[in-house]
Amino acid sequence: MTPRLLLNGDFARFWLSQVLTGVASKSMTMVFPLLATISFAATPFEVGVVAAAQYVPVLVVTLFIGVWLDRRPRRPTLLFTDVAGGLALLLVPVLSGLDEFHLGVLYAVAFGFGSLVAIAEVCAQAYLPSLVRGSEMVAAIGRLEAVFTLVVVAAPGLGGLLMNWLGGSGAVLTGAVCYLLAALVLCGVRRREPPVLAPVAPQRVRSEIAAGARFLLSVPVLRTLIGQAALFNFFEQAMLTLYTVYAASVVGVTPALLGLTVTLGAVGSLLGAVTAEQAERRWGLKRVVVVSMAIASFAPVLIPLATRPTAATVTIWSLSFVLYGFGLTVYNVFSTSTRQRLTPDRLRGRVAATTRLVAYGPLSAGTLLGGGLGSLFGARSGLWISVCLLAAAFLHFVMAMRRTRIPDLRPDPEQEQESEPAK
Repeated sequence: MTPRLLLNGDFARFWLSQVLTGVASKSMTMVFPLLATISFAATPFEVGVVAAAQYVPVLVVTLFIGVWLDRRPRRPTLLFTDVAGGLALLLVPVLSGLDEFHLGVLYAVAFGFGSLVAIAEVCAQAYLPSLVRGSEMVAAIGRLEAVFTLVVVAAPGLGGLLMNWLGGSGAVLTGAVCYLLAALVLCGVRRREPPVLAPVAPQRVRSEIAAGARFLLSVPVLRTLIGQAALFNFFEQAMLTLYTVYAASVVGVTPALLGLTVTLGAVGSLLGAVTAEQAERRWGLKRVVVVSMAIASFAPVLIPLATRPTAATVTIWSLSFVLYGFGLTVYNVFSTSTRQRLTPDRLRGRVAATTRLVAYGPLSAGTLLGGGLGSLFGARSGLWISVCLLAAAFLHFVMAMRRTRIPDLRPDPEQEQESEPAK
């Protein structure tokens, strides 16, 4: 972290709590399906239901929680999700000990836990600006993006190791402990949130949700950035789906080497998180955003070029994911920080929720696109098509950015003075 952020004890506590919950939540994406397979001999469809139960809440609760967060302080909600998440996970070892654990319970726990994760991720984005100065926003989001990338890549594997070492109940219990520790750490944050301004007149939930969406669409740079995120995620998911099939079934790379190539993407992500702030100062926001998206969009072109299971293939694929992770992380840092700096506090929850829905909604459709392309044209041809679609989406983004004016995002010195942490 930068020296200023290191001295901000409240941000450090928030960051640590996000590490703990991130590791626990992403570990469960591996642990829950393995529990279904090992403990209940679940069919592939039943395992798919368990996995989907953790992600469906993003589509169900996200917009409504945005309205909730704009009506009240965010820290109590974040504390609630940490405690409730820990208690939800505790149900698994407790019911297992009572011999009352069955597949129906696992469905319910996965959905309930997934709902809490969806709420917490929106809440964390809305809460962050109350902890750091505007001039520190890029650095703070860079640190959080680094954590997010690492846990997404590494935590599912950790979940599998915990299952091997501790068994299903022990692995879930470890996650519960992480969540309760995160709540304890978050209790140490001393900074008071700014007062929440209640609406002048009562409004319908639908109207309040629409207000967040209208703001996001009314700011050209935010509209352009979130539109590109949705397109990129759609075609990226198709590419990743076909990459697994192509690497394992066509090229014949072992699962261990396949996992290694993806995991190395975290190296690029860390580099991107560390260098993002300096890149903006040197080259400016618009140029950095366009170049980073170019790197993320064109790096996958290297993947279908390799056709044999050799060391050179693994090296090429690893390089592709390092570049891809670097570009995507830099883009995400600036996309998020730009949204945070332009969004008024009264709309942060709703704008974060709308952004999450628009950006993550296409993921499941992208998976279906990848499967359809692979079925129609074969894994390698389908992979080439998805890679070309990623490149085409970038070209559209370049044209959109040329027409988009970037507003002045420099922090107001008076506002900086007012945002000093409470002593």
